[in-house]
Amino acid sequence: MLKLHRWVGLALALLLTVQGISGASLVFRDEIDRAIHPALVVAPQAGRVPVQALMDAVEARHPGSTVNRAEFSAWDDGAVLFKLVAKDGTRWLTAVDPYRGVIVRDGSLAAWPGEWMFLVHDSLLAGPVGETIVGIEGLGLLFLALVGPVVWWPGRKRIRQGLKVVTDRGADLKWRTLHRAGGALAAVVLVMSATTGVLMVWKPEFRSALRVVTPVTDKPAPKVVASPGAAMVPLDQLVAKARAEYGTTPLRQIRFSDEGRVAAIFLESDITVRAEGAKQIYYNRYDGSDVGHYVSGALPVGTEIVDWLITLHTGMFGGTATRLLVMAGGLSLAGLSASGLWLWYSRTSRKRRRVAAAPAPAMAEAA
Repeated sequence: MLKLHRWVGLALALLLTVQGISGASLVFRDEIDRAIHPALVVAPQAGRVPVQALMDAVEARHPGSTVNRAEFSAWDDGAVLFKLVAKDGTRWLTAVDPYRGVIVRDGSLAAWPGEWMFLVHDSLLAGPVGETIVGIEGLGLLFLALVGPVVWWPGRKRIRQGLKVVTDRGADLKWRTLHRAGGALAAVVLVMSATTGVLMVWKPEFRSALRVVTPVTDKPAPKVVASPGAAMVPLDQLVAKARAEYGTTPLRQIRFSDEGRVAAIFLESDITVRAEGAKQIYYNRYDGSDVGHYVSGALPVGTEIVDWLITLHTGMFGGTATRLLVMAGGLSLAGLSASGLWLWYSRTSRKRRRVAAAPAPAMAEAA
């Protein structure tokens, strides 16, 4: 088991280091974005500019682009962030002041470290292939996090000794004992992160497995027939309709699908305890008709289980304390991966030195 743990860890060490660092940086992504992009913090006023006017400003700046979503800040002084794809396929993010209707920050993916880091963590910037690799990493991490404590276990009476870090007997023993103690302490968080990450990568398969024991519904994927030249209902009317029918809770997102012919209005859900749970109402943008809905807190148990994966994975379920715990888990993963590589290098280097220092066998005398 120790050899399996070692070789799986070595095979995935670099990838797991990337996952650990990127995951830790994303736990407080919104707060970090506000710190490194001061333009995202705006001065609130009495009234807001209509959402459709914000959308028009973005489309005027990027003619011919495809807007995928608009994200509305939970802070009153936060800009609205539009995510779009330019005609040449470049990902673009545009932030708009919701009180003045002016663009306050605009740039491609390279200008937004938080979004770039998210795509690294989610798919290694490699699309579906990258997502599969991340899923395989997750399975490897799950194995390491389950086997590591078994290999480490010193016995009930020696747990304190098993968690002791020896600092006065050389670097090798110091890092070895730190690796073991750190891995034992972080194991529970890493198991949770690995399990939820794997299940999110293969979410359709997880839904299918759950359907064996409990009802599970899929998110709507409505299609609308194209009507070239036809006017679309202003977004503000769709938001007002959603609030009239589903409750006047804060607007969190608008997502566009089917080449912009469908708009999904995301309102904060007040009927669930899940952090970031949303009431998602899908509208035909030509006539404003409701073409589907997906309301957190009013879904079958199996569906709610699937939706809880992201909340558990990000640590949002318990507020700041659990977010800090998940961030510490990500940093520990990076540290464990790096220290594991160093321990392997140190071990193999000592072995080579011993072989080199061994005396050559004496030649047998000729008969």
